[in-house]
Amino acid sequence: MGEFLEELKKEIEKTQVVILAGGSAKRMGKIDKPKALLELKDGITLLDNEIEFFAKCGFKNFIFLLGYLHEQIEEHLEKKKYKEKFNISISIDPTTENWGKGKALKFAFQNGKIKKERFIVTFPDDLKLDYSLPIKLLLQHISFVKKYRSLGTITLVNGIEFPFGVAKLNGEGRVISFVEKPLVDTLTSIGLYIFEPEVFKLIEEKIDLSVAKAIEFENVIIPQLASEGKLFSLIVPPDVWIPINDIKSYEKAKEIFAKI
Repeated sequence: MGEFLEELKKEIEKTQVVILAGGSAKRMGKIDKPKALLELKDGITLLDNEIEFFAKCGFKNFIFLLGYLHEQIEEHLEKKKYKEKFNISISIDPTTENWGKGKALKFAFQNGKIKKERFIVTFPDDLKLDYSLPIKLLLQHISFVKKYRSLGTITLVNGIEFPFGVAKLNGEGRVISFVEKPLVDTLTSIGLYIFEPEVFKLIEEKIDLSVAKAIEFENVIIPQLASEGKLFSLIVPPDVWIPINDIKSYEKAKEIFAKI
């Protein structure tokens, strides 16, 4: 067991955590701060929670990809003295227009902010409530790499709450059943990925920084890896994930964290 733990520690130490925190929270109403700085409770922001989520599992290498009002996040990181606790790199998008997460990743890699080593991609507004999840993901990924030469692992929930009421009809148009916001049995990404260094070659090839449109890596890199048979998965239950997409989901998250 001691040998296993030492090997796990080494794998954690050489894994980068790339936190994409450049969002402006357009669906949250008029706020004068980046979405990542919204508070969950007692001065703890979404960004603080995300850092702590990985820090509890021993991760220390953090790269922040910033855009909208990036000065506020930089100031927050200084205030919290994160640079004294962790290895911190910051990449600032050259523009907030027609950029996207795919360009943000390539730009950070080209400028040496992200090293050509294994990396996790994560988002502060996708709250994960299982604090052992980073370890589970890393171990699952390493297993797939060794067994299948996988290049990436995506975290999925095996069900999601459909946001509307769903009806079933008979042949005459009569409603025979109705369920408000049912749990739909479909595999859904929770915005938590891990990749091998070879994926940077794919990012270089598939993402063009010069095109006049935003490029999301979920639209380009993830489908490409899947088509090549190089993408595997970790499946978790629906109750470990809270996506914060609007005011309602944000209030729900604050209620849950108030009890933790």
